[in-house]
Amino acid sequence: MDFKNIEVAEEPTVVITTSESTGEDFSLKMGISSILGTRKNQQDSVFGQVDGKTAIAIVCDGMGGMNGGELASQTAVKILAEDYYKKQPDSDIPSFFREEAYKMNDAVRGLEDKDGNPLNGGTTVVATITLDNRLYWLSIGDSKIYLIREGNIVAVNREHNFRMRLDERLKSGAITKEQYKKEEGQAEALISFLGIEDLTLMDINEKPFILQENDIVLLCSDGLYKCLPDEEIAKLVFYEEPDMGRAAKRLTDIVLKKGKRSQDNTSLVIMQYNKY
Repeated sequence: MDFKNIEVAEEPTVVITTSESTGEDFSLKMGISSILGTRKNQQDSVFGQVDGKTAIAIVCDGMGGMNGGELASQTAVKILAEDYYKKQPDSDIPSFFREEAYKMNDAVRGLEDKDGNPLNGGTTVVATITLDNRLYWLSIGDSKIYLIREGNIVAVNREHNFRMRLDERLKSGAITKEQYKKEEGQAEALISFLGIEDLTLMDINEKPFILQENDIVLLCSDGLYKCLPDEEIAKLVFYEEPDMGRAAKRLTDIVLKKGKRSQDNTSLVIMQYNKY
């Protein structure tokens, strides 16, 4: 494997869509699947579309009481998708992602209920834009972006949670292993997300990742990777490629089959790049 340029309850609601387009010498195939799990509300929002030689994919995982998380994720997806088609930012995708991150963050922070009270919701976001064989990504929070090549899988983004800070402090010698263990109970707490007061932590690749034939890109909320190990995800996708619609459905079907009592919302966009 050679990945270069990487910087590092009720019946569930199921949404499944597919999209495909071809360029002069390649094709992009996309599948989308989103399930409710055992939760009462769907706080994930997802969008993906292939248009000629370009593609955009977005997955947001909302959080917050009442409908705060739902509105947060919907707001973020709507802003990013609409601005992508409005601005058509082919020349400088990293700058576009950075500007949109701040715009989405301000919008989510400003959400209010019908009485004008702050909703205090938040959402993670992972997004990719593909131009020909060039892949760019944005990540804020703990949703994931995977690259799958020849059956091997790697996450290109970090989980922006307290564990990341603990790992950094342990590596630098700022804390001992004993102190690490004492604070590990807070490890899953997010330290960056849309809706935070001061957004400073985000992952954006400044140089494009160059896709090779049959490369697969998978964006997902934590409902997927907290249920299935990375290797199992890659294996399930391999069974269904090159049909990305079936691959997307197979992944969420297996999540449901696992039958966890507290299965989170699970949403994903999966895309394959094929050369002729």
